[in-house]
Formats: sequence, structure tokens, C-alpha cells
Amino acid sequence: MRYRFQNAISHISCAGTSNIMSIVGLAFVATLLAALLLNHSSISESSEFKSHAPTLVAFLKDSVDEPEGRKLLSQIEKSGQILAADYTSKAENFARGETEFRDLGILIKEAFAETKGVNPFPASLNIYVDEELATRQALEQIALDMKAYDEIEDVSLTGQGQLNDKLRNSERTVFIGMGIAVIVVWLIIGSLIKKTAAVRAEEIILMKFLGMPRHYLLSPFVFHGFFLGGLGALCGLCCFYGMFHVFRAQLGAINFLNIYQLISVVMGGMLIGLFVGFTTQRKYV
Repeated sequence: MRYRFQNAISHISCAGTSNIMSIVGLAFVATLLAALLLNHSSISESSEFKSHAPTLVAFLKDSVDEPEGRKLLSQIEKSGQILAADYTSKAENFARGETEFRDLGILIKEAFAETKGVNPFPASLNIYVDEELATRQALEQIALDMKAYDEIEDVSLTGQGQLNDKLRNSERTVFIGMGIAVIVVWLIIGSLIKKTAAVRAEEIILMKFLGMPRHYLLSPFVFHGFFLGGLGALCGLCCFYGMFHVFRAQLGAINFLNIYQLISVVMGGMLIGLFVGFTTQRKYV
């Protein structure tokens, strides 16, 4: 075991300063991937926190009374894309606005008194759409369909609808980023291991002639890739945590990556390095 470990260390030392450059490149990739994961986690947490909010809000015209509004609601609920819907009267919207706007709510109440009871808030229909179907294109199409009703003045996409759309875009970005990261890490580690193996080509041939077992010749390649992938990912996460700590005040109430995400990044780098080392050795061992 000791000789095998010394052989692996000798293999790594042959790369010299190229190891440092590779680790810097791998750390940069890990930092970018961690940033994507942090952004996705932040959007996911915000989406879960606001999951009670409607996806779309349709504002009714002032001329539409409550019976007409509820009749329209029953028609909209029949749509297969609508998960649920409810009616909010002008008085309920006024009371909600007075509460949510706080200091501005006092001004709204005073203005309401000055206008002799004219309520500036319209009645609305709160539309809940199945989150599995709530893509940007689907939401825009539902909004256009509802605007076709004469009773509806305008349709607004609420924060929850926007968060759902951002969450799906974030998921696609993370998957694409992970795919690109795997390719870049594979190329960085693979090129360095091939370069090191080429330098040690004569030494490897000599050891084969001396009857060294295959696993003895294989271990330096696997250990080198394992070492580069793990250390590069770990350095990248440390750098990212440092930047996160520096800009913590600007980021607000955003939590750092959880322990499972951190372990996944490091283990991912190690596994990629291991497979690269195992694949590269076939040409030389």
C-alpha cells in the first residue's frame, strides 16, 4: 500500500505547476455551479413561501356586480387549465389593500372618505393554475383567453406566477450548467492526466516489463483524477463561501447551500475525476 501511494504521489508531482492551474480552473467551474445552485435554492424557497398566492388575478370592470362576477367565475372554472378560482369583492380588496399597504393604507382610507365612499379597488377573480402546466407560454395564453371576456378589465400575473416561471427557468439553467460543468471538468482533468501519463510513458512501460500488477499501474491515474476533482471542487466552494460572506448584506435573507448540495458538488468532482483517470489509463496501462 505504501509503495502504491508513493507511486500515485510521484505521478501527481510529474504534472508540476499544471496541477495548480487545473485546480484553479476546476475551482472556477465549481464556483459558477454553486452560484447557480444558490440562485435556484433561493427561488425555490420563495416559491414555497408564496405557494398560497393565486397565479393570475383578473380585475373586473366597475359595471360588473357580484352576481355577474360569480357567474363569470363558474364559466372560467370549467376550463381544464384552471385548478381553482375564487371571487373577491370590491370591499374585500379595499380591506386587504388597507391592511397590506400599512402607512399607505391610511392615505387610501382618507381618500376613500373624501370621495364619499367611492371604492377605487375593483372586484377580482383569483385564478390558480396547476403548477405542472404553469409555463410562461401557458400563463400568457390563459391571460389572453380571459381578457376576451367583456366583464374583465385586465389580467395580472402575480408574484407566484412569476416565481413559478423563474423556478422552471432556473431548473433548466442548473441542468444545463451541470452538463457543461461535467464536460469542462472532464476536459481539464483528462488533458492533465494524459499530459502526465505521456511524461511517464517510458517509466510505465518499464514497470510493465518488470511485472508490476495492473492495479499498481492503474492507481496513479485514478488517484490523480480523484485528487484533482475533489480538491478543485472544495477550493471552489471555499472561494464561493468567502464571496457569499463578503456580500451577505447585499444578498439579504438568503441561506447558503445546504450540506447535501455541498457534498454533491465535491463528490461529483471526485467521481468525474475517478472516471477520467480510469478511462485515460487504458491507453497507457
